[in-house]
Amino acid sequence: MNKHVVFLVLTCLSFIFFLTNASYSQEALSAKDIVEKNIQAVGGAEKIAKIKNYSFSSDTQRFYMSSDGKMKIVSGKEPVITKVILIEKDNVVQKCFQNITEFQGFMKSTYQALAKLRCGLFSLKNFQDSLQLHGMKKFGPKEHYMLTSKVNELEVGFYLDPDEFLINRVVFRGFDPDQGRYEVNHDFGPYEEIEGIKIPSSWFGSQVGTRGILFEISDVKFNQDLPEKFFSSYDINIGEVKIKQGALEGNVVDFNIARNNRIMISTNWTAGCMEKAGFSSEDKLILKIAGVQIPLTYFESRLPRNALGPGAKFIMLDQQDRNYLIYIISSEYSEILEKLQLLLPIQLIKSTD
Repeated sequence: MNKHVVFLVLTCLSFIFFLTNASYSQEALSAKDIVEKNIQAVGGAEKIAKIKNYSFSSDTQRFYMSSDGKMKIVSGKEPVITKVILIEKDNVVQKCFQNITEFQGFMKSTYQALAKLRCGLFSLKNFQDSLQLHGMKKFGPKEHYMLTSKVNELEVGFYLDPDEFLINRVVFRGFDPDQGRYEVNHDFGPYEEIEGIKIPSSWFGSQVGTRGILFEISDVKFNQDLPEKFFSSYDINIGEVKIKQGALEGNVVDFNIARNNRIMISTNWTAGCMEKAGFSSEDKLILKIAGVQIPLTYFESRLPRNALGPGAKFIMLDQQDRNYLIYIISSEYSEILEKLQLLLPIQLIKSTD
């Protein structure tokens, strides 16, 4: 046989042998083996055990995690806090402005699963007693180890890189006869090492049927000196609301200035404030802010199509957080731009014209 043919055959056999051994080596790992490699990849059990709490920021949210499995999410721009979500083993409670909501179902289970993941520093540490290994599954351009766990009725799937043993994707799946299919994916960006611990730099959250959102992680802090009851307190800071017939007093909790001096002002007035002040939809109101009076139209729920355009000035309810937003689509009030600040006092009165 030709020497070149023999060499080619041996090379091919060696390559096949390598792939077979590599595949066998990957499949031979147990769930326990993968967990150990994952914890070691994140920083090691000893380093993880030394972290009693940590936090990170993403946009206007701050996430706090404790080693005993509690997570607290704080929303707002300092010194304003508009929303707090407390996640514990049995409860998930949100306080948004003055409204308190206790989450149930898949939403509750998703927050609890995220608390287990993040409190374990994005490792499998807090899932290791309930994991099932499903072999290798393709995610992106390569195959990953795929393991699942259960949080209540929610299935949580983990995809781990077979080389680095870091979690690249988490999938939350469930089905309810009333809600139908529920699926949320978290795809993690490159991991960065901070004080010997590897933390993902971002995650891309997406739910089936909706557009995804990129969340970038910044300002990671370990072992902060937090108050004793920090993880059970949901104190907020939105200023003070005063209500009289035909008048409201409150504060700015956020603002945004777009092109052509278009202004959006988020207030601490919530759904019940307008009714208590005696305002009705499409009432003409006067906003008093930074020494300036601005005429507004109040829209109780939906904004009419003809109300949005150059020169429009109105106040409407934010359906997500249930507080009122002021929109000024005009450059004529540029004088207030330099005076806008968080917790700036504002007043709203019914126009007499």
